[in-house]
Amino acid sequence: MAGVPVVNKIIRGTFGRLWINGKKYANVKKYEAKVKLQYEKVDINGELCEQNRYIGYDISGTVDLFKIDSRIAAIYKEGIVTGNLPDVKFVSKVADPAVEGAERVELYDVKFDEATLAAFENKKITEESVPFTAGGFKYLDLIDEE
Repeated sequence: MAGVPVVNKIIRGTFGRLWINGKKYANVKKYEAKVKLQYEKVDINGELCEQNRYIGYDISGTVDLFKIDSRIAAIYKEGIVTGNLPDVKFVSKVADPAVEGAERVELYDVKFDEATLAAFENKKITEESVPFTAGGFKYLDLIDEE
């Protein structure tokens, strides 16, 4: 993409996509998943600056949806009461028609932190916010830098 102004390479979120358990969710308003690195502080003899040793990570995020159906409730409707939560997998895709390639990330062992039983407000579009954690991730595709 030589010669293309940088501004034309900026990826627009409008073209992001999310699949939950293999089903495409077209009603996604906003999606974010982050990995937080965990460190343990280490004091090294003879050094004044405290050091950090990487010891692991955790994954969390939120998906905000326009409420058009009960698909999120359906995933957890029985597991919440029985204690047998289902397996959930997310695959997100960030792409843009003006950019070559796409970035796809798979999250597995996804657990919802909460579920909205009912919510509405007069003269407002109904939305649903679902915070989650995940047990692991892998990149399926990365966007090339060139």
